[in-house]
Formats: sequence, structure tokens, C-alpha cells
Amino acid sequence: MRALRTLLLLVTVVLLAFAAAGCGGGGGGDDNGSKSAAAEPSVWAASVCGALGNWVKDLQDGSRQLGTQMRDTKDLKTVKARFVDFLENAEQSSEEMVEKVKDAGPPDVDQGEAIQEDLVTALEKVNESFSKAVDKANELSTDSLQSFSSGVGDLSQDVQNNLATTGQDFSTLSDRFQSSELDDATDGEPACQQFKTG
Repeated sequence: MRALRTLLLLVTVVLLAFAAAGCGGGGGGDDNGSKSAAAEPSVWAASVCGALGNWVKDLQDGSRQLGTQMRDTKDLKTVKARFVDFLENAEQSSEEMVEKVKDAGPPDVDQGEAIQEDLVTALEKVNESFSKAVDKANELSTDSLQSFSSGVGDLSQDVQNNLATTGQDFSTLSDRFQSSELDDATDGEPACQQFKTG
């Protein structure tokens, strides 16, 4: 199912793109920011990049598994059920990732709490995207291959738009908050390297 493969590829590519913007360059500014109950920058980078990395891996593994399951499947109801399962797992994985990022707490840098709050807000939008995708996937018509493929195509576009918006949020986050401490911490953290842009 070409449309389904396109969606899975798209999700993986866009996820990596916005994760790169989020983990690779966020930081604290020079204004007053609370440092209470804050994590050392290196600890924060390991926690956040680790959570993002595990989440991306879960999605990639789910995509591969779904692709294998779909290879010889002709029944549209079975395809739909497996597709919905994939999106529900992605939604759950996203929820867990957001909770892990919350648990990391703010980094111990200027405006650390603002960084953490904005990061969590952006990641919650990702989770909302998957929640909406699950709802729409449940409504996909299996009356014909054409109607199903069209529905998957529309859903794919929605996911792309939502994740692209989140990617923009990450970019503005990096632009607003500059921190050499966090830059150094992410540079030195192996878990962050997969998200580094060139």
C-alpha cells in the first residue's frame, strides 16, 4: 500500500527533523530564570535526548513492523486495524516521551524553566497530533482501495502539517534561548548526536 508506506516514511523523516531542532540547539538566555530543582546541563541533555531517541526508535521499529505486516495483506479492514494499532502505539509512546522530558526538570541555566516549559509544550503538540491521527484513522473508509488510500493520504498530510508546525516551534525555541552551557552539554552527550544538524 503505497500511501501507507508514504505516511510511515513521512512520519519518521519529519520526527527526526523536528527532534534535531529541539535537542540540538535549545538553551537558556541572559534574563532572570529560576534555577530551583534544576538539573545539571549534562544530566538534562542526557535525559531529554535519551527520551527523544527512545521515542524515535519506537516509532521506527513500529513503522518497520507495520511495513512487514502489510507486505502481503489485501484485506482493507485488516490493514486499517493494523494501521490504527500503529498510531495508537505511537500516541502512547509520545505520551511516555513527554512524561520523561517533564521528569528531567529544567536545566540549570538562565531561563531554564522557560526552556523546559516551551519544550514540553511543543512535545505535547506532537502527542496531540498522534491523538488526532488515531481518531481520523478510526474513521477511514474501507469500502474501496481508492477511498482508503485517499483517506490515508489526507491523514498523512495532516500529520505532516502538524509535525512541521512543531518543528517550527523548536526552531523558534532555539532562536529565543541561547546557552553555551546547553550547547556544550548536547555536543558532549552521545544520545544527542543523532539529532545534531550539520
